[in-house]
Amino acid sequence: MIARELEPIIEKRLFKGKVILVLGPRQTGKTTLMRRIAVKQKIDYLWLDADDPTVRAQLTDVNIAGLKMLVGQHKLLVIDEAQQVQNVGLTLKLIVDHIPDTQLLVSGSSALELASGVNEPLTVRKFEYQLFPFSFNELVAHEG
Repeated sequence: MIARELEPIIEKRLFKGKVILVLGPRQTGKTTLMRRIAVKQKIDYLWLDADDPTVRAQLTDVNIAGLKMLVGQHKLLVIDEAQQVQNVGLTLKLIVDHIPDTQLLVSGSSALELASGVNEPLTVRKFEYQLFPFSFNELVAHEG
Protein backbone atom coordinates (compact mmCIF):
# COMPACT_ATOMS: atom_id res chain seq x y z
CA MET A 1 0.00 0.00 0.00
CA ILE A 2 1.28 3.44 -0.88
CA ALA A 3 1.91 5.59 2.20
CA ARG A 4 0.23 8.97 2.07
CA GLU A 5 2.07 12.11 3.20
CA LEU A 6 -1.08 13.30 4.95
CA GLU A 7 -1.27 10.27 7.28
CA PRO A 8 1.29 11.34 9.93
CA ILE A 9 -0.03 14.90 9.82
CA ILE A 10 -3.54 13.72 10.66
CA GLU A 11 -2.28 11.29 13.31
CA LYS A 12 -0.58 14.16 15.17
CA ARG A 13 -3.90 16.03 15.32
CA LEU A 14 -5.95 13.15 16.74
CA PHE A 15 -7.57 13.61 20.16
CA LYS A 16 -7.10 17.38 20.27
CA GLY A 17 -10.82 18.07 20.74
CA LYS A 18 -11.56 18.91 17.11
CA VAL A 19 -13.16 17.22 14.11
CA ILE A 20 -10.69 16.07 11.46
CA LEU A 21 -12.15 16.54 7.97
CA VAL A 22 -10.58 14.78 5.00
CA LEU A 23 -11.94 16.26 1.80
CA GLY A 24 -11.09 15.66 -1.82
CA PRO A 25 -12.07 14.29 -5.19
CA ARG A 26 -13.57 10.85 -5.64
CA GLN A 27 -11.27 7.83 -5.70
CA THR A 28 -8.27 9.57 -4.11
CA GLY A 29 -8.03 7.16 -1.17
CA LYS A 30 -9.87 9.01 1.60
CA THR A 31 -11.59 5.88 2.89
CA THR A 32 -8.39 3.85 2.73
CA LEU A 33 -6.46 6.58 4.56
CA MET A 34 -9.07 6.84 7.31
CA ARG A 35 -9.22 3.06 7.70
CA ARG A 36 -5.41 2.91 8.09
CA ILE A 37 -5.47 5.66 10.70
CA ALA A 38 -8.35 4.06 12.62
CA VAL A 39 -6.74 0.61 12.71
CA LYS A 40 -3.35 1.99 13.78
CA GLN A 41 -4.92 3.59 16.87
CA LYS A 42 -5.52 0.14 18.37
CA ILE A 43 -8.70 1.34 20.05
CA ASP A 44 -12.35 0.44 19.65
CA TYR A 45 -13.74 2.63 16.86
CA LEU A 46 -17.12 3.02 15.22
CA TRP A 47 -17.22 3.22 11.41
CA LEU A 48 -20.30 4.81 9.86
CA ASP A 49 -20.71 4.87 6.08
CA ALA A 50 -23.17 7.62 5.18
CA ASP A 51 -23.82 6.01 1.79
CA ASP A 52 -26.03 3.63 3.81
CA PRO A 53 -29.55 5.10 4.19
CA THR A 54 -29.85 3.70 7.74
CA VAL A 55 -26.68 5.51 8.80
CA ARG A 56 -27.87 8.72 7.15
CA ALA A 57 -31.11 8.49 9.11
CA GLN A 58 -29.20 7.94 12.37
CA LEU A 59 -27.17 11.12 11.76
CA THR A 60 -30.00 13.36 10.54
CA ASP A 61 -32.20 15.43 12.88
CA VAL A 62 -30.48 13.97 15.93
CA ASN A 63 -30.47 14.91 19.58
CA ILE A 64 -27.68 14.70 22.12
CA ALA A 65 -29.09 11.64 23.90
CA GLY A 66 -29.45 9.77 20.61
CA LEU A 67 -25.89 10.63 19.59
CA LYS A 68 -24.53 9.47 22.94
CA MET A 69 -26.34 6.15 22.52
CA LEU A 70 -25.00 5.78 18.96
CA VAL A 71 -21.39 6.59 19.89
CA GLY A 72 -21.44 4.61 23.14
CA GLN A 73 -17.97 4.04 24.58
CA HIS A 74 -16.12 4.37 21.25
CA LYS A 75 -13.16 6.72 21.44
CA LEU A 76 -12.97 7.16 17.66
CA LEU A 77 -15.94 7.79 15.40
CA VAL A 78 -15.32 7.64 11.65
CA ILE A 79 -17.97 9.00 9.30
CA ASP A 80 -17.29 8.23 5.65
CA GLU A 81 -19.09 10.10 2.84
CA ALA A 82 -20.46 12.65 5.31
CA GLN A 83 -21.72 14.92 2.52
CA GLN A 84 -24.65 12.48 2.23
CA VAL A 85 -25.98 13.56 5.65
CA GLN A 86 -28.35 16.51 5.71
CA ASN A 87 -27.16 19.22 8.15
CA VAL A 88 -24.04 17.19 8.91
CA GLY A 89 -22.28 20.26 10.34
CA LEU A 90 -24.77 20.55 13.18
CA THR A 91 -24.52 16.81 13.93
CA LEU A 92 -20.72 17.02 14.09
CA LYS A 93 -20.91 20.12 16.31
CA LEU A 94 -23.18 18.32 18.78
CA ILE A 95 -20.77 15.38 18.97
CA VAL A 96 -17.71 17.61 19.50
CA ASP A 97 -19.45 19.72 22.14
CA HIS A 98 -21.27 16.98 24.07
CA ILE A 99 -19.11 13.88 23.62
CA PRO A 100 -15.65 15.42 24.03
CA ASP A 101 -13.78 12.16 24.68
CA THR A 102 -14.60 10.88 21.18
CA GLN A 103 -12.45 11.85 18.20
CA LEU A 104 -14.32 12.48 14.95
CA LEU A 105 -12.64 11.54 11.68
CA VAL A 106 -14.84 12.55 8.74
CA SER A 107 -14.51 12.26 4.97
CA GLY A 108 -16.41 13.63 2.03
CA SER A 109 -15.92 13.11 -1.68
CA SER A 110 -17.79 16.26 -2.54
CA ALA A 111 -15.72 18.94 -0.87
CA LEU A 112 -18.08 21.74 -1.81
CA GLU A 113 -21.21 20.06 -0.44
CA LEU A 114 -19.53 18.90 2.76
CA ALA A 115 -17.64 22.15 3.35
CA SER A 116 -20.78 24.25 2.94
CA GLY A 117 -22.54 22.10 5.52
CA VAL A 118 -19.80 22.29 8.16
CA ASN A 119 -18.10 25.67 7.98
CA GLU A 120 -20.52 27.67 10.13
CA PRO A 121 -21.32 25.08 12.84
CA LEU A 122 -17.70 23.91 13.12
CA THR A 123 -15.96 27.27 13.33
CA VAL A 124 -12.78 26.68 15.42
CA ARG A 125 -13.83 23.05 15.95
CA LYS A 126 -12.10 21.40 12.97
CA PHE A 127 -8.86 20.55 11.26
CA GLU A 128 -9.52 20.35 7.52
CA TYR A 129 -7.31 18.54 5.01
CA GLN A 130 -7.50 18.04 1.25
CA LEU A 131 -6.44 14.65 -0.08
CA PHE A 132 -5.36 14.68 -3.72
CA PRO A 133 -4.32 11.85 -6.03
CA PHE A 134 -0.90 10.36 -5.34
CA SER A 135 1.92 12.89 -5.40
CA PHE A 136 5.20 12.30 -7.16
CA ASN A 137 6.93 12.02 -3.76
CA GLU A 138 4.46 9.36 -2.59
CA LEU A 139 4.99 7.30 -5.73
CA VAL A 140 8.78 7.60 -5.56
CA ALA A 141 8.78 6.61 -1.88
CA HIS A 142 6.71 3.54 -2.76
CA GLU A 143 8.33 2.46 -6.02
CA GLY A 144 11.81 3.97 -5.71
